[in-house]
Amino acid sequence: MIWIMILSFFLLIILGIPIAFAMGGSALLYFLVAGIPMEMFAQRFFSNTQSFAFLAIPFFILAGNLMIHGNIAQRIIGVADAMVRQLPGGLGCVSVVTSMGMAGVSGSSVADAASTGSVLIPEMKRKGYSANFSAAINASSSVVGIIIPPSSTMIIIAWLANLSVGEMFIAGIIPGILVGLAYLGTTVLIALKRGYPSESKPTLREFAGKLRHAALALVLPIILIGAIVSGIATATEAASIAVMYALIIGLFFYRTLTLKTIIASLRETVRGTSIVMVTICASMIFTWVLISEGIPRMISDALQGLGLPGWGLLLVMILIMLLAGMIMELVPNLFLFIPIFMPIATDVIGMDPMHFAMIMLVTLALGMFTPPVGATLFISCYIAKVKIEQTTKDVLPYFGAGIAVVLIISFLPFTILWLPSLF
Repeated sequence: MIWIMILSFFLLIILGIPIAFAMGGSALLYFLVAGIPMEMFAQRFFSNTQSFAFLAIPFFILAGNLMIHGNIAQRIIGVADAMVRQLPGGLGCVSVVTSMGMAGVSGSSVADAASTGSVLIPEMKRKGYSANFSAAINASSSVVGIIIPPSSTMIIIAWLANLSVGEMFIAGIIPGILVGLAYLGTTVLIALKRGYPSESKPTLREFAGKLRHAALALVLPIILIGAIVSGIATATEAASIAVMYALIIGLFFYRTLTLKTIIASLRETVRGTSIVMVTICASMIFTWVLISEGIPRMISDALQGLGLPGWGLLLVMILIMLLAGMIMELVPNLFLFIPIFMPIATDVIGMDPMHFAMIMLVTLALGMFTPPVGATLFISCYIAKVKIEQTTKDVLPYFGAGIAVVLIISFLPFTILWLPSLF
């Protein structure tokens, strides 16, 4: 019966059915064939969503939407422009630094790709950058949106792995910065090779002015993480604080929010939250079937049966996650791999669960800008008006740089565990 579910799942994917519906549909088929009451399906589908931690997801999505509709992206782009535009491939470097700044505001790679790309990709094309490269750098740099806190994806991982959301937020700071720096260095090297232009060096007054204009937005992640770490607020309460903060600065300081943009933000939040929660529910029921059939234990035994040392097992798991990230969305992958790989990492290899959770997040995040299902790549190619297959050559250097960061954080645990240990 388990093979019926797995084969139907891949058949639905081949037919172009969205991952969430493919997982839910194949699990439903399993229940019907196995004769399990449909009441059990409904109960398993919804039960685990009754979580206070999950309540943070719509709040963070709403805060990000309010920031984006309040033209925060343009202010952060201005700061990034003043910081790195004088480097080779100036606008490309601005794209990377902007994504790092937006990560602390929106917490969503898809939102970062859309908001940053809509401004910078047309400008990069106008300045002589190829459309393929413009799309590739926007798609790849946007993945830091779910690595640098706050991040809705981190909340899901923390819930699945029974970890502290606050600690995960802190643990993601250094890996997120490392990814950003790796992509910044890659951009400079490509720009030098292709002769992409740099921009004029900003004056100190110009930099200070742009920093002042964006200061209220840039302090948001500091406020959120500070509130969580100090114990003033839980992640969910901090997310609601972020919404109020976004409303206050958008309405009374920047004066860029209107009733129309607030309604649009609410509409997009409902849509975004629905997509995330339907994916979570479908992943839950699919994973429950796999666990009840003993599939995680079978895979774990098979991996351990290879007779590899700990570092070899870790590399095999990273390779599997890299491949899975290319063909499936990130959230379903988390539900599949955390029950399978986390026990191997902690019990067999002896890794800290927070360490492995961050390795998993960064590894699977790379799949967001790789064909054929990369979400940020789809958005970036749409904005740049190029086909996905045309960007493959330009995406590869960033994929390689991302793998290098994965290996660094894998074999240098302090890059993840040092900051949380301070708190």
